[in-house]
Amino acid sequence: ALAVLAARHGGLAELHIGPDPLDRISSDALRSVALCCPRLRCLRLSGLREVTADALADLARHCPLLHDLAFIDCLVLDEPALAGLTSLRFLSVAGCQNIKWATASASWAQLPSLTALDVSRTDVSPGAVSRLISHSTTLRLICALNCASLEEEEAHSPAAFANSRGKLVLTINRTISKYIAADAAPLCPDTAVKDTVVFDECRSSSGKRNGVSQLITWLEWILSQSLLRIPESNPHGMNQFWLDQGAALLLTLLKSSQEDVQERAATTLATFAVIDDENTNVDPARSEAVMLEGGIPMLLDLARCSRESLQSEAAKAIANLSVNPKVAKAVADQGGIAILTNMAKSVNRLVAEEAAGGLWNLSVGEEHKVAIAAAGGVKALVDLIFRWPAGTGVLERAAGALANLAADDKCSLEVATAGGIHALVTLARSCKVEGVLEQAARALANLAAHGDNNNNNAAVGQEPGALEALVQLTHSPSEGVRQEAAGALWNLSFDDRNRESIASAGGVQAL
Repeated sequence: ALAVLAARHGGLAELHIGPDPLDRISSDALRSVALCCPRLRCLRLSGLREVTADALADLARHCPLLHDLAFIDCLVLDEPALAGLTSLRFLSVAGCQNIKWATASASWAQLPSLTALDVSRTDVSPGAVSRLISHSTTLRLICALNCASLEEEEAHSPAAFANSRGKLVLTINRTISKYIAADAAPLCPDTAVKDTVVFDECRSSSGKRNGVSQLITWLEWILSQSLLRIPESNPHGMNQFWLDQGAALLLTLLKSSQEDVQERAATTLATFAVIDDENTNVDPARSEAVMLEGGIPMLLDLARCSRESLQSEAAKAIANLSVNPKVAKAVADQGGIAILTNMAKSVNRLVAEEAAGGLWNLSVGEEHKVAIAAAGGVKALVDLIFRWPAGTGVLERAAGALANLAADDKCSLEVATAGGIHALVTLARSCKVEGVLEQAARALANLAAHGDNNNNNAAVGQEPGALEALVQLTHSPSEGVRQEAAGALWNLSFDDRNRESIASAGGVQAL
């Protein structure tokens, strides 16, 4: 498929495929790209099985304009052959674990135009970095995030790589923005740059005059890649990095002019604070670091942009961060409930799903329930159940949010009025997914818990198929589903008519 794509688009100047691994792409396909796309200027691929000398030779021979090359998380890479790509200015081998660094540093130092090199998440040695610093006459920047050998070297010798001959070496032990600003001579020689706006300054017209705009654009892309990958493995010792500078860096990347950089930054904000995926627990210090750096209004602005892929990532970040009650309050105070409610009406399933997740997490707080109902959130959530009957993620989030809202007496009436009982019973009867069933049963249990204050208890019992569905759910293999179904039947059994119907449906024996 990649070969055909290249053959049909000979004028291709940029090709980015990732970050998911391309483990089915061979070097033969890479050679096809080289042969068919002579105008190629930028090639960025992730997770190739191998990059052979022949493929690199073809790129060097047929793509004389190629100046930006990234082979990320590749298994095998022919290091010496890269030296033949004399037009390269930017090179990334982030995440490549089988590089022979003695060979690589010697050959890559000879590249006549190499300006910036990314070796993040590799086992690059301090000696290799020192050789690149000493022998390359054109290199200005080495990005080496999450490289254990370099971090160990800096721990023993904080001044390591300090005498870098005008070259910047970026590691997680150094505050990246401050380091760029303090040693900005290689990047912005005629500009005094404050660390808080160093990326903005270097992207600006002055940066373009000094020829660094392209370098900073590349660095943003590289940082977004590495920061996205680091939380996946959650390496030891990274917590302080996230608190000291990681959160601020991600927010800087949210302001990038590159759409894919913005999306990766939003994705990372959604994941780096989560310390327990199964229970969606977030690190309070990390989530509050985003809030204190001004991240909430930035994410809310992106959630309202016209690009749906960025909308969904921004909404996911808002949802995950809102597990922290302090962040949830900030989201609500800054108009986030209305924004998420509007997003829940999106015709894009992913956008609606993440928005429903945000409302689910916000609805945990008692102070937010009425606000969600007032913004039309209840109706939007009920509508989602009928709009996406096969969308498991949407259904679980919508039912979970309705369950939280149903725990409030006033909101429970709103759920019933909006058709929520029928929607939840439909899920209980027809859905097969445990997470959805658990939330639907919990919602019905909460709706039936207000018997003294409203008639929802009777209304649930009178909904066709409701009691039979709940009795059936007590046989579920999932303990969570069984518990919520039993809880719903418990609440419903306070009504005389419901008791007889539960018994008729086999509820006594089931319970």
